[in-house]
Amino acid sequence: MATLVPARVRVRMYQVGFGDCFLVTIEYDGAGGNTRAERHILFDCGSTSGPDDRPVNMADIADLIAEHTHGSLDVLVLTHRHRDHLLGFGDTHGAEVFRTLAPKLVLRPWTEDPTLPATADGPADDGAAAAGRFAVHLANAQSAVAGVATATAESSGAKHDLHEEALQALPNQAAVTALDTLAADGRGQYLHAGTALRLQSVVPGLKVTVLGPPTVNQDKRVAKQVSRNPEYWMLRLQQSLTASAPAEVQPPADVPPGQVRWLVEHLAKHQTDSLTRLVRDLDDAMNNTSLILVLEIGNLSMLFPGDAQIEDWQPTLDKLADDQVLSAKLAGIDLYKVGHHGSRNATPRSLYALWTKRPAGAPPLTALMSTKPDVHGHSAQTMVPRQTLVDALKEVATLFSTDDLAKDRAFLEVVAPATGGPFKPV
Repeated sequence: MATLVPARVRVRMYQVGFGDCFLVTIEYDGAGGNTRAERHILFDCGSTSGPDDRPVNMADIADLIAEHTHGSLDVLVLTHRHRDHLLGFGDTHGAEVFRTLAPKLVLRPWTEDPTLPATADGPADDGAAAAGRFAVHLANAQSAVAGVATATAESSGAKHDLHEEALQALPNQAAVTALDTLAADGRGQYLHAGTALRLQSVVPGLKVTVLGPPTVNQDKRVAKQVSRNPEYWMLRLQQSLTASAPAEVQPPADVPPGQVRWLVEHLAKHQTDSLTRLVRDLDDAMNNTSLILVLEIGNLSMLFPGDAQIEDWQPTLDKLADDQVLSAKLAGIDLYKVGHHGSRNATPRSLYALWTKRPAGAPPLTALMSTKPDVHGHSAQTMVPRQTLVDALKEVATLFSTDDLAKDRAFLEVVAPATGGPFKPV
């Protein structure tokens, strides 16, 4: 049997607008006969808003992936079930393409295991009794948000925006069903922090470290998002002072002026705000189930954190001061997939601080950000990507964004030798 030696790593970031779709290809020397000289790992395939206000064609993206993998996908990673990460798997044509690609392994968070009890706070193998109701709370929230999406389907203004947010937060059942089928017959693995993955037989030479998500049994903080945290990329003082005021609520046309009209206006605003909080609470909960994976091949390492927020990251951050091996692993990352499209709460400042102290001889860090401005947040307070983070990343890394791609470019491609970086665009 041929001995495969990792030679190069190629990473493609597909233009999906606001969403994630990344293909990691490992190229080997030493292949001969019927031995394949490449192995392919796909991270997510979704979108909520196409580039330049054009609808993204997920069928075309699926066809490109089939072309780039030469018809064979080794590992499919679904970081979490948001629409901007899995829409393509539910597309009719896309689902057929991925069925044909027949991934040998499908990796998902522990919360996606279809056999998980409704009352579970973690999988059976996380070393603690499943005494809580995290999974059932997620399911109940999804049902409630589905009702919000239906109720606001024909709305305009703020409620139309709420409808769009609700659609993104929904469980995307067609895609989930397709992924369940791909993961059948023992191909699916459902991961949490510390899960031991042995992929040598599928991707020779690859080592994967699972940093997240923690189960609730491992860290109860993952069940709730805080509004402020010193790890967040907050606004500069001047930006805070000049942030725009919220838009006025338009009064209903059929209510006469006076105290009754005032009350109707405020009740309507209160209802919209309450529903918005419900949708965003679910959105936060789903992001806190996102996989955080470190891939190591040869002398290269890559960090793919999906949309993990600070609560998902927190157990790892707590270890940095005392665990020098972990600190060195994260400090030496060669490629970083920017978390949560560049939002304020997905690239911990503690992680960034490690990159500011990289050894002088270390290859430059490469950062890939799949995003689209003005989809989430329209003011300096809420915008994605967060400008303070973007500016900071440019100080420690070569940053590539889908927002910078020419209109005729369907993907961006970077390559590095397995003996060591840096990654360079092709």
